Amino acid sequence: MVIHTLTLGMFAVNNYLIHPPNSSKAILIDACEDYPAILQKIEDLNLELVYLINTHGHGDHIAGNKPIIEATGAKLCIHHLEAPYLEDPQLNLSGWMGARLQSPQPDQLLEEGDEISLEGISLKVLHTPGHTPGHITLVGDGVAFVGDVIFRESIGRTDFPGGSYEQLIETIQTKIYSLPDDMILYNGHGPHTTVAHEKHFNPFVRG
Repeated sequence: MVIHTLTLGMFAVNNYLIHPPNSSKAILIDACEDYPAILQKIEDLNLELVYLINTHGHGDHIAGNKPIIEATGAKLCIHHLEAPYLEDPQLNLSGWMGARLQSPQPDQLLEEGDEISLEGISLKVLHTPGHTPGHITLVGDGVAFVGDVIFRESIGRTDFPGGSYEQLIETIQTKIYSLPDDMILYNGHGPHTTVAHEKHFNPFVRG
């Protein structure tokens, strides 16, 4: 799996463009408001975007959905509990900034245990709530895209609508820390980390 990390937008969101080594078909995980840069990268790499997967529905992760889908025809995927965030500015937090961000509706609603496969890439869906009710983590071969659940030596915020600190801690302990210690965690903001590193050094949730 080839992983391109595009750190973009006013909130420095990590948007992940992934594809098999010998294929032009690609998956985008999250899409911030700097969609021109994302589309340019897709064009530069001569990729065909097949899926756009949102880890959750906050505005900084979905702002690019509409223009990217319109430009590429990619299928939008999100957990079913997160779908209301796509069209509700209060839930997706854009209303707090005086905007009314609305995304297209999803083509596929995801559940725990679902798999998204593409040309040899397989991403298994884990339901990892706490930051938002329908937040998901996408687990591949040796890597996991964890969105805003956990960061390097930190955790996601829980003071937004639908957030729960207790649920987030349980998610990290039972879902994230059950993954192999050497698994690389690619998160929504900041540098990547590993399960082992967080178990030892995360001051919020020790393994």
